[in-house]
Amino acid sequence: MVIEREEMQEIVKTYHEPIGLNLGSHSALDAWQGQRDYGIRSIIYATSPRARIYLQNPMVGKPDEEVEDLPKLVKRDLKIVNDPKDIKKEGGWRSIIVILDKYSDIVKYIDTLVDLECLQIPNRAFAVYVGGDENCSVIEKEFAVPIVGSRKLLKIENRGEIEKDYYWFAEQAGIPCPSSYKFEVHKRGIKFKEYIDEPILLKAEHAHREFEREFIFAADSKDLEEKVEREMEAGTLDRESLENARAEQIVLGPHANFNFFFSPLDAKEEWGDAEEWYAKLYNVSVKDARICLANQFLSIDERRETILDGLKRMPIDVQEKIKRVPSFEVTAHVLMSLRESLLKDVHRYADRFLLATRKHEQPGIIGAWCLQTLITWDKVSKYELKPKVKVDFTGGAEPKTAVDYGLYDVPEGKEAYMHIPVTQDVALRHGGGTNVHMGIGSQYANAKYRGRMSMGDRIALEIRRALKEKQLHEIVT
Repeated sequence: MVIEREEMQEIVKTYHEPIGLNLGSHSALDAWQGQRDYGIRSIIYATSPRARIYLQNPMVGKPDEEVEDLPKLVKRDLKIVNDPKDIKKEGGWRSIIVILDKYSDIVKYIDTLVDLECLQIPNRAFAVYVGGDENCSVIEKEFAVPIVGSRKLLKIENRGEIEKDYYWFAEQAGIPCPSSYKFEVHKRGIKFKEYIDEPILLKAEHAHREFEREFIFAADSKDLEEKVEREMEAGTLDRESLENARAEQIVLGPHANFNFFFSPLDAKEEWGDAEEWYAKLYNVSVKDARICLANQFLSIDERRETILDGLKRMPIDVQEKIKRVPSFEVTAHVLMSLRESLLKDVHRYADRFLLATRKHEQPGIIGAWCLQTLITWDKVSKYELKPKVKVDFTGGAEPKTAVDYGLYDVPEGKEAYMHIPVTQDVALRHGGGTNVHMGIGSQYANAKYRGRMSMGDRIALEIRRALKEKQLHEIVT
């Protein structure tokens, strides 16, 4: 049976000193430093190859304690075990690294983790290594540890593998996404029913690397068919991966990952004039205005990908002669800011998506999440969609003229062009790029909070505040 939120809420009502539980990969360093700086003890579980990341980048010391003699603080604050049953709640430790044979072994220790008062901070590695299958069945049915996030939404990132993936939610929300194209799978590759005369991208699972994705770019559908055939021959794609693959329009523009944090605590607060005017300007209830205001924008990052970035640095005559199909495995992230006038559209689409999840999978998004976009320049009419299922936020305040979009220089009767954030991916958990803000925070969150605030900090702040206000049950599933 699926673990229901009410069960986890009852468990955290017994917690007196919650411990942050982090799978050692992806964005665990950011989560760990946030917990350290907000006085929350931490457990990192990792395998032996990855344990060195946390051994050599320890987050130790008490909040506001100056770190001068690092070895001394590591000796005092950090403990290492192989078996979570060896962890005792009492003692002066601040962090523990648990070294497992494989990540999924953590499920064996559920009772111990609950006794320790653990709160799992979800990241993508948690979903894939502990999830068990495309439906994250182990997390939904067996991992009975409270999660600071959206237990039932982790699976929607498995696009093409489940019916209601993030493309489905984006369609309900009516936010711009790349157009998709149907194709048939045959023994040697794929075949499109009609020729597509525009750049096209195939997203597919790698044939042998379970958690990696293949991205194949092509000039048109014929070019893609030929490239897929070569990849089939090379063994990086197989029939099963193609059956679940998606061919979509290539949207030209820079990548931008927008990191948000939805605070259930802030959604219950009064926001004064801000909520009244938000409700008035955008034709929503005061309740939904508070929900949208509580959907806090923290930061932006951009991905750097292997082998693409190396190829782009080659002279064009060399690029043309290289026959290797570039891979697009995320390798690094860089900090970004956005042209300020474009933020209105990012907020609009993020709020739509948030409200769609609340309508179709209660309680919807909780905590950290990320709207991953390509920002293009195009006709407004090409991308401005209407939601298939009405949500309150889109109930009557839709833009109708160029001025409604914030465009003030479009002659009457002329087609309006604008920058459009086109959603290519959504992460319903701690995003992978937030380590770029670790230790320095983000300019957007820092300015709002008048101090350093990375996503890891914001997660820890919510836990600390919920504990103080006896509201831990509001932030878990």
